[in-house]
Amino acid sequence: MNTRAESATEPPEGDPTGSSGAPDRRFDGPWLAALAATVVVWTVLYAIDSAFLTPETPAGAAVAFAHGYLLAPLATATLLLDALSLAERRVVDLGVFKWLYALAALPAPPVAVLYYAHREWLKPGDPDLLGGP
Repeated sequence: MNTRAESATEPPEGDPTGSSGAPDRRFDGPWLAALAATVVVWTVLYAIDSAFLTPETPAGAAVAFAHGYLLAPLATATLLLDALSLAERRVVDLGVFKWLYALAALPAPPVAVLYYAHREWLKPGDPDLLGGP
């Protein structure tokens, strides 16, 4: 399991573009921003559901469905896509931990805060490496 970044000047082996340009990355995207937004909305809906709604009402059922069956899997998927994007760019490979975070995030998406802390702890010394595509 590799937890440190490789040299950023080396092109990846098996470069699909066949040139020295930017490689065609499958997992690029705003995954961290999407993960943060999903976790915030999940937390708000879960708090509203727990504090104010009862499951017997249509509003309670709709909110419970939204945070349980829509937002929780979306948070899990964006967590995995962010981890795959980091591994594809050779920034950091979380290995089996990405799957543990994903399994834990399925019932409770705020686990993404732990994922983010682990991700930042493992990143190399270059502060701009995780900021851009």
